[in-house]
Amino acid sequence: MPQTTELKTLVIGTGAEAPAGGDGIDVFSSLPMKPQERYTFLRTIGFGGMKSVLLVHDRDTGREVAMAIMPDFRERPKIDLERFVREARLTAQLEHPNIVPVHDLGIDSSGSPFFTMKYLHGQSLSAVIRKLAKGDAEAVHRFSQLRLLQIFIRICNAIEFAHSQGICHLDIKPENVNIGDFGEVLLLDWGLARAVDPESKLVSPNAEDIDANGHVKGTPGYMAPEQLRPLKEFPVGFRSDIYSLGGILYAMLALRGPLVRLPMDEILRRTTSGDIPPPSVMAPDDRHIPAALEAICQKAMALSPVDRYQTVAELREDIFAFQTGYVPKAENASPLKHAGLFLGRNLLILMIILALVLALSLVTLAYYYLDAIN
Repeated sequence: MPQTTELKTLVIGTGAEAPAGGDGIDVFSSLPMKPQERYTFLRTIGFGGMKSVLLVHDRDTGREVAMAIMPDFRERPKIDLERFVREARLTAQLEHPNIVPVHDLGIDSSGSPFFTMKYLHGQSLSAVIRKLAKGDAEAVHRFSQLRLLQIFIRICNAIEFAHSQGICHLDIKPENVNIGDFGEVLLLDWGLARAVDPESKLVSPNAEDIDANGHVKGTPGYMAPEQLRPLKEFPVGFRSDIYSLGGILYAMLALRGPLVRLPMDEILRRTTSGDIPPPSVMAPDDRHIPAALEAICQKAMALSPVDRYQTVAELREDIFAFQTGYVPKAENASPLKHAGLFLGRNLLILMIILALVLALSLVTLAYYYLDAIN
């Protein structure tokens, strides 16, 4: 499971942390203790947030799996322990082809909580984008614009499914997307996910208390303005994820994330003011960005949630429109462009009609010519 440190999840504290110590461990009283010999450590894969991720061999199934653990769980506040278990249970219940599957959850022999997931081969989307930016020949060959859009659609599918279950991801970024060697696309890391729909059955009743201290969480450049500046009229919700999907599309187009290599305070200021340059301004000079895709990206990343796509389906439909030769709703295209795309979509039919008209004209001319000489 690829782990990177290029973009860190941001946590801005505005309140006191829950106390650290052993009192938080009670949250695991219902978790089963696993036999020490079931999992054999192979190597460390990486680190992310409060987790370490290990590659282990599962003796019961005979397969290699990724195991997430909390090495410092005894020093962690109760809120972190709850979040760790909640992430595992939430991800396990979000069964979708584009969401990483969770296999097991429990307590290991040291008393540490853990959960196991599918061990992911391949690479992260962020690694792919870095290779494309460097002009890596293999990456350029494998990841054309068409292929990147196919990956984007699968990410949209995962988020649309989560939204249908009343869940927001709230940390969508290239580092959290794994691309397998055989076309698999999996969205990872649901540690910041939360229920927007109070009727959702995928979270415990007190899950929303995790944000009770007023902490802001997300990844700079990909997190929506309302995640940084909560407003009563625009609470964090499904359209916050749509903003982050726009950030993913931005990175695919420009080969760099929104607002990268800027000081943190400048990133936060630009995010909350909507001062984000179009992808075409930030892309390499030799990279062509279709106006339609740029319009889709900018609509998804609009400052106000009202101006964004209202559902993931709307965003995906605009991508489909571009792919099939139609004008996306996000693009304010001229009648001339509409006509040009119409001709492009129907070129074969028009050529057949033109050929028939030409043939009919020739037959008519021949008829009149023969009639005249007779």
